[in-house]
Amino acid sequence: MCNPRRVRVEATREVVEAWELALERRASASDSVVSELEVRHPFGGTLGQATRQVFEATLTTAEGWRAEGGGHVLELTDGRVRYDPATGELVVTARLEDQVTVEGHAAETLRGTVREQATGSGEGRYYADGFAGRTREVAEREAQAVAEADAVRRARELAGRLRVQASRESTTAAAAAEARLQRAADDDARARLAEERERVRADLEARNRERITRLGQDGLRAVNGVLATAYQRALLDFARQHGATGIRQEESDGGIDIEFELDIDVDGMAN
Repeated sequence: MCNPRRVRVEATREVVEAWELALERRASASDSVVSELEVRHPFGGTLGQATRQVFEATLTTAEGWRAEGGGHVLELTDGRVRYDPATGELVVTARLEDQVTVEGHAAETLRGTVREQATGSGEGRYYADGFAGRTREVAEREAQAVAEADAVRRARELAGRLRVQASRESTTAAAAAEARLQRAADDDARARLAEERERVRADLEARNRERITRLGQDGLRAVNGVLATAYQRALLDFARQHGATGIRQEESDGGIDIEFELDIDVDGMAN
């Protein structure tokens, strides 16, 4: 028997720690959409000078009308009527407004892997003559078993450290992705808003085109009502200034009937 010989064996275990994060961001965007259409009538130009003066004077006290920017304004449902004494122009405006709100979205999945190797070692002894059954093969098997066990132990220790590293890497990656995702969500919201704004604007324009004719008629009825009042006042003032008697007025759905008696000096008119 001689001194035992040694055999040394190493075993390795790869330790892998994978991480995955599913991130998403949402953003909202809103805007108001307005459709405004106008029709213009040269209303004042169709009146005689005296009638126009009386009409414009009557507008200053007409119910529902107010002075604004040198003109007279009457508010209508979803619109307005404006008369400008400087030009005699009647402007009927149809206005519709809607609020548009959309939501943008961006999502991303982040993945990463942290890996290292754990190395264990084991030693076995044997005799060249195989004394007591200690052959090289036996020593190698024992050393391999010890190395494997050592590698497993080291791998467990390494796994804890890699989990911490993986967590740190995932946190860093998420922080870097957040700003990128928010920008993407904002861009998506802006793009969706532009599309929705155009769709709503087209809808408002179509509805407004249908309404502008009716509002124009409403506007003309409104000023014609004021004009009728102006004619009424003008006739009554004329009658009173010329000493008319039996003044009588009667309102009906068809208008206003005014009657009065006026003495006319035919001889004086002939002279």
